[in-house]
Amino acid sequence: MNFIYDIVLNFNKEYYYFFEWSRKDNVINIKKIPFFLIDYQTFKIFRENNVTVNKEFIDVLRDKTLTYTRTKIGPSCLVTNGKEVMGLLFNDNGAVIKKSSLLLDEEEEVIDEIVSDSVYKIDIIDNKKGKRKYVNRIEKEKKDFLINYISKEKNNINLKYLYYDYFEKEEKDIETAKVNLINEIKKNWNTRFNELYETVKLFNKIKN
Repeated sequence: MNFIYDIVLNFNKEYYYFFEWSRKDNVINIKKIPFFLIDYQTFKIFRENNVTVNKEFIDVLRDKTLTYTRTKIGPSCLVTNGKEVMGLLFNDNGAVIKKSSLLLDEEEEVIDEIVSDSVYKIDIIDNKKGKRKYVNRIEKEKKDFLINYISKEKNNINLKYLYYDYFEKEEKDIETAKVNLINEIKKNWNTRFNELYETVKLFNKIKN
């Protein structure tokens, strides 16, 4: 069994890419965790679906993951298809209950540690399609644009206007307004943000 050391994981019920992580998330400092090379199709199934594996695999994982705080997080591991890496947290019955992406440099570290081309076969006994979150390229660019603007903007009047325009209430604390807006953009994207996007473009046009 191969292990990777000293990484951080952000387990959530939904799979979020590392750039979607929130300050409020419970990021865990992992001291040691096993990882397995699997095929591309199995990796896709784990990422997109609701999966339960054979309990024998859970027995293989039990007590193998260690945290720096000695907190027990349950049977867990990393899986990789040789290009991407994902953290999986299981319950005792073998169901995947949470998933985590990795930071880019730590993902590369895991991929670099693959010492064999042999693929580990994980016995999946239940596989149900999940509600995959899809964001097309245009929406992603708008999300990134808004997040970048809100993170760096120093004009408090503009920020308060955006906050009121979306939430329909005032927020006096600018940092709270920023965090709430960014969290909404990351996790609850909807068509109303298209209006905020156009407003910010207008702000920039006036400023220039």
